[in-house]
Amino acid sequence: MNEKMFCFQCQETGKLGIDALMLLISGRVVTLMGSDEGRVIVVEYIDAPFVLAPAFLYASDRRVPVEVRSVGNSSLLYVNRHAFLTFMQRHSDVLNTFLQIISDKTRFLTNKLNSFAVMGFRNRVLNYLGQHKTITNVANAAEQMGVARPSLSRTLSEMVAEGSLRKDQNGYILP
Repeated sequence: MNEKMFCFQCQETGKLGIDALMLLISGRVVTLMGSDEGRVIVVEYIDAPFVLAPAFLYASDRRVPVEVRSVGNSSLLYVNRHAFLTFMQRHSDVLNTFLQIISDKTRFLTNKLNSFAVMGFRNRVLNYLGQHKTITNVANAAEQMGVARPSLSRTLSEMVAEGSLRKDQNGYILP
């Protein structure tokens, strides 16, 4: 199987949704969600091995709502969705694992949505630091939080000045 770079999105009207289980078997991908104004949010980075878009495989609308881009060389393995369903019916441990993957992804996306829709910006920064421990690259952190880099830089400086964050040689950290 050859490795290659790829990018796909099935959001536009008229495009078909996924019709096969997509297994990322090597490499890394990033999932992105964009707005009409051109704002792009990094949903997550996914490392192999992993199932891509499992919740859409058997949905009535199988269009993937994010753009999936290969980060460097990556390989996907496609498995016919009908054959996979038959396989899961015969192997309950595979079915349980597949359902757990979908459930875990739902939990992850719920937490991500909460950080964008419910939390204030400063709380999002604190939440990000709680998960990642440090902000070493402000541009990357801003991309992952879905904000402009200057806004994040300004907020980080304010939070350092008020003592809710510290800046050291490794970046921004919680005190």
